[in-house]
Amino acid sequence: MGTSSSQRSPSTPEWDRVRQLYRQPSPDPGQVASRIVSALDADTRTGLSGPGVACCLSTLLRASRVLDGSGIAGLGTIESGGLPPLLQISSLLQQRAERTIATSGLVSRFAEVGVRALGTTVFDAGASADADTFHITADSVAANLARYSREQQLNRLAVCFLAHDFNHLFSHFVTRDVSDFTGTEALPTELQRSQLRDAVARYCHEAALAAEAAVHEGMLAEALRADEEEGRLRFGEVLADLTRQGLDRIAAGGAA
Repeated sequence: MGTSSSQRSPSTPEWDRVRQLYRQPSPDPGQVASRIVSALDADTRTGLSGPGVACCLSTLLRASRVLDGSGIAGLGTIESGGLPPLLQISSLLQQRAERTIATSGLVSRFAEVGVRALGTTVFDAGASADADTFHITADSVAANLARYSREQQLNRLAVCFLAHDFNHLFSHFVTRDVSDFTGTEALPTELQRSQLRDAVARYCHEAALAAEAAVHEGMLAEALRADEEEGRLRFGEVLADLTRQGLDRIAAGGAA
């Protein structure tokens, strides 16, 4: 879907400004992220919240509603033993999103990133502070995810998804170019390259968490009551607004 790190960013003045920072020792993650946002063209900005990504958000929020109503039995395929339940549920929802994306013709490079974000969001939102990944039960994961629907906090789950999506997305944007500068005076080692990538991803993750989403709670609830296609359109509208907020915050926070 075009997310391979072997695919370099476009040869434009805006992306050249991003690459200039990779030539400098210890570039500021916020400034790197800001320049990346400034380099995104209109089609890319639209694609960040496209139908395939909205499908991933839909899969996540529908799972919260199902778990609220039916508990873990609502998902239907969680096995005892083998992989930890948190990993099973994360993988199950990713597989569902992938199937819908494929059968509905929604394949895109950003949909692929969205599927990854779906998986890590489940790990984040489904975890418990008092249990690690390998010991949390399936019922506990279900309860943690269900509470967003039960407490009318779907907007918070949507923002959590956006944060993970931005994390994976900006990690990709950095990775596809920064390898050209590894071994130079600015980034002499693989470790420093990885540290820069992770720092930019964390910065964007935190910026996305600040998005104001409570106003969309009603629309998210309506989207869950709609059929899949109509619901996906509404999820896409919410996601487009949250994405815009996140990009604006990143652009302003590190502008230079």
